[in-house]
Amino acid sequence: MPIAPTSFDNITVGYISETEGYVKYVSVADANAYAELNPDTEFIFINGDEQIVYLPIEQVNQLTPKNLLRSNSCDTADKPCGPPALKFFGGGGIGAQANPVVDSQGNLIAVDLVNGGFGYHTPPQVQVIDPCKNGNGAVLETIIKDGVVVKVIIKDSGNGYLPPPQTVPQYPAVLTITDVVVNDPGIGYNCGVDKLTITPSNGTVLSYKCDPFGKIKSVSVDKGGRFTDLPQISMDTESGFNAKFVPVFDIIRDPQPVEPVIRDVVQVYDLIGLNVQGWIDGKAYYGNVYFDDGIKYAGTDSNNGSDIQVWDTRPESITNSVTADERLQ
Repeated sequence: MPIAPTSFDNITVGYISETEGYVKYVSVADANAYAELNPDTEFIFINGDEQIVYLPIEQVNQLTPKNLLRSNSCDTADKPCGPPALKFFGGGGIGAQANPVVDSQGNLIAVDLVNGGFGYHTPPQVQVIDPCKNGNGAVLETIIKDGVVVKVIIKDSGNGYLPPPQTVPQYPAVLTITDVVVNDPGIGYNCGVDKLTITPSNGTVLSYKCDPFGKIKSVSVDKGGRFTDLPQISMDTESGFNAKFVPVFDIIRDPQPVEPVIRDVVQVYDLIGLNVQGWIDGKAYYGNVYFDDGIKYAGTDSNNGSDIQVWDTRPESITNSVTADERLQ
């Protein structure tokens, strides 16, 4: 971003077109012309801190060159080393954001997709940015549906990535293996005899299919376990070689209740800035919520929920705190 924008001509916005996708570098004058024909348009503005802001045309007209400046342009001090940041680019859309999940061995094992963005015509690429260049090698792939990023698959976990200082906001999550990507099918495996193993298994059961040449075609997760570190998946064989696999995890953000599975919970460092959905037992809650008779609960709906009420304020959640044993009664 420029340190000292010279004029209002530097100010541009974007918008999402049903036919053209994400249209960017639109001048304020052109934005006003577009808004006359499409009065409910929300325009997209990227400020000096590279934050995405959604504005009606009235607020677009209030933008000044100051909005293009970084909030602290003179801050050149060294920053503490921490986890990698994820930057989505390309694909014709905008707005996808995610938090990385780094295990204790420095592997980037999962991605918590916070915002799928919109307007993508093709899957965007993801750049893994390590501020101190400790980690490297991670390769990510995105899947889109109806212009929105719906999943990020890690093709290679890389190594050497660091967690941030404990002062960085974080939230709990559970990682459950739901799929296995065959990165390399290998060759020469004795199908039906050779065993596909995962170490540690954590209760996971896998099966596989292969072609007449002994190449691994696909892997199925018959039963998914929970993990906090990257497991190793390999073929136990005397004849085959070169097959390579990558586990894919679903993330349950801020699971409730956490007491029975506390050993399975990982801490995800919030680099994006999640919205707090409410409070449970005095702690901020970041997970899904649903409403029943106007009351907010943790979970996705009444069939898949927890019957744990989410309160609007911390004091309310403390006053109405319920223990895990009481919930089971």
